[in-house]
Amino acid sequence: TPVAFENGASLTLHCPDGIGSLYLIFDLEYGPFTVTDPDTGKTATFGEHRFLHEFADLEEVFGYPPVRVTVTFGSGAGALNELRVFTPGTVPESVQIWETPRDGETDIVLFSTHGDDEQLFFAGLLPYYAAERDVQVQVVYLTDHRNLTNVRCHEMLNGLWAVGVRSYPVFGSYPDLLTQSANQTRLLFQGRGIAEEEVLGFVVEQLRRFHPLVAVGHDLQGEYGHGQHMFYADLLTRAVQISNDPTRFPESAEVYGVWDVPKTYLHLYPENEIFLDWDQPLSAFDGMTAFQVTQQLGYPCHETQYWDFAWYLSYADSAASIRNYSPCEYGLYRSTVGPDVNRDDFLENLQTHAQRIAEEEAARLAAEEEARRLEEARLEAERLQEEERLRQEEIQRQQEQERLELQQEAAAQEQLRRRTLTMWSLAGVLTVLLLLGAAVALLDRRKNI
Repeated sequence: TPVAFENGASLTLHCPDGIGSLYLIFDLEYGPFTVTDPDTGKTATFGEHRFLHEFADLEEVFGYPPVRVTVTFGSGAGALNELRVFTPGTVPESVQIWETPRDGETDIVLFSTHGDDEQLFFAGLLPYYAAERDVQVQVVYLTDHRNLTNVRCHEMLNGLWAVGVRSYPVFGSYPDLLTQSANQTRLLFQGRGIAEEEVLGFVVEQLRRFHPLVAVGHDLQGEYGHGQHMFYADLLTRAVQISNDPTRFPESAEVYGVWDVPKTYLHLYPENEIFLDWDQPLSAFDGMTAFQVTQQLGYPCHETQYWDFAWYLSYADSAASIRNYSPCEYGLYRSTVGPDVNRDDFLENLQTHAQRIAEEEAARLAAEEEARRLEEARLEAERLQEEERLRQEEIQRQQEQERLELQQEAAAQEQLRRRTLTMWSLAGVLTVLLLLGAAVALLDRRKNI
C-alpha cells in the first residue's frame, strides 16, 4: 500500500549497528532523492535513473556505514510502497540492483506486449540468454498497465529479476486493452488520441537506441488471439524495415543514429523455423532448466495474472510438452546475415556486442603492442645508427689523429733534413775555407822560400 509524501518530505533512520544500504520501492517512478549523514554532513544523491525499485549502497558511497541518515525527497510529491534498511554486509538476492539499459550494446531485445507475456509465450528465453549465456537482453513492454493498475509494473520487475535479467526494462506508456485484432487495437488507440504512427515510432526508437543484434516479437496471430499481440508484432515487422532510414522518425535518428537489425524472429512464425530447447539444465540456476526457471521463479511473480494462464504454463512438465503456442518455436522473419543452419539459437551467425568489443579491444591492444614493438625497433635502429655514427666519428678521429701524427713526423723529418742540409752546407763552407786557408798558407810558404 503506497504512502504518499509531499515535496521536501524527509525521514530519519537510526541503527546502532550502522546502515549499510537502503532499498526503496516507489509506487510510480520518482526521481533523485538525497541521503545525508547528519553526524558528518556527508550527502549522496540516488534515484537519477528513476527506477521503481531503487537500491542505495550507503557503505560504498560514504565509505562507511552511517549510524543515522536522513532521506529527503526533493523531486516533487510521490508515494513509497516499501522501505527496507540493511545493516552492513551482503543484501538478500531478492534485492534488485538494476543496471541501466545498454544503449547501443544490446544483443537481444524482446518486445513483450504485456507484463507476463515475457514469462508465458517466451518462457525460457530470458533465463537462458540473460543468465546462462550472459548476453545483453533488453525487454521492451508495449504497456505499463497503469490505465488499470500500478501493481503490474512491480510484478514485471520482480519476474525479470527472478529469471536473471539485470537490465532495467522499458515500460511503454500505452494502455492495456483487451482486443480481438490488430485493427481493433488501432481503432481503440485512435479513440484515445494515440496514432499508429506514434507507436511505430516508439518501436523504431527502441531499435535505434539499443542496436539489437536480434529482435524478438509476438506471433502475428496474437498467440491465443490477443489483438494487442498482433498489433505489436506487426509494428515490429514494419519497424525493422525502416529503422535504418534516417528520413523516418528523424528525431530518434538524430539522438541514436540509425540501425539495421541483423535478425528478427517472431514467435510461431511459420517460415525459416527454429526450435529452442528450454529443457536443458542451466548452471546459472543450479541445474534447473530455463523452462523451470520461468515456470517456478518468474511467472509466479505475476500474482495478479497467475491463475489466468495457469492452464498454459503452470501444469506443463516441460517446454517441449506445450503444444499450443509453444514457447520453443520461432521463425526467422528477416535476416541480413543469411539463413540459420543449425536452427537452435537466436545468435547463430552473429557476434555479440561483448565479443565484438572484446575483439576490438584485443585488436587495439595488439595494434598498441605492434606500435610499441615498432617504436622499440625504431629506437633500437636509432641506437644502432647512433652507435655506428659514433664509431665512424671515432674512426675519423683516429684517422685524423694518425694524419696529424704523420704530418708532425713528416714535419720533424723535414726539419731534420733541413738541419742536416744546413749542417752539411756549413761543413762544406768550412771545408772550403779551410782549403782556402791551407792554399793561402801554402802560397805564403812558397813565397818565403
